[in-house]
Amino acid sequence: MGQSLSKRGQRSRWPYLSLIPFGLGAWAPIYAGTQAERRSWINWGVLWTVVAVIGFVVAVASNGGAAGGLLIILGWAGGAATSFAIRGSYDRQMGSPLERATEAGQLRLQERQRALQIARENPALAREIGIGRPDKHGATDAGLVDINNASVTALLKLPGVEGDTATEIIEGREKVGGFSSLEDMGAALDLDGALIEGLRGQVVFLPRGR
Repeated sequence: MGQSLSKRGQRSRWPYLSLIPFGLGAWAPIYAGTQAERRSWINWGVLWTVVAVIGFVVAVASNGGAAGGLLIILGWAGGAATSFAIRGSYDRQMGSPLERATEAGQLRLQERQRALQIARENPALAREIGIGRPDKHGATDAGLVDINNASVTALLKLPGVEGDTATEIIEGREKVGGFSSLEDMGAALDLDGALIEGLRGQVVFLPRGR
């Protein structure tokens, strides 16, 4: 039920489970979270289910008291509201591979642009979190390579950078204490203009590490 969309644009139907009266469908977000592997959705489903169950217990103990009824309504309404709120994200995630790839690609592009901004405005922070260091364990490289500090292995992942060029970059940055920009590196190493343009948006130039 709702694991995939049979037709383009069709909405999943599982959120309607949450509309079962008396809070009996409050668990619906748990289903979505399990299918999409989203822990937060599971947690919301558990919360609303627990609220509804407590409501039943209180209602029985108080012979149908108002407090129990309010808790049941809260669990029912919360489960329904959460289910319909997350349906769009669920449908996108569980849709076609192209949709998932597009969403993931857009997120990577956004992260890369943010990382480039951090590198420009706060180089110390960029170094601290590992922007441009795919060779460093636990680093948040954001799909970038730090020309001044990354290893030869990381440099070789860049478009157009082969063994000789990577060696040139490492030797050159040692001599000058690091490059300041693509133009600076290109002039210092006499690199081909097409290579330099191919690296634009792919690299950062952070201060040399000690």
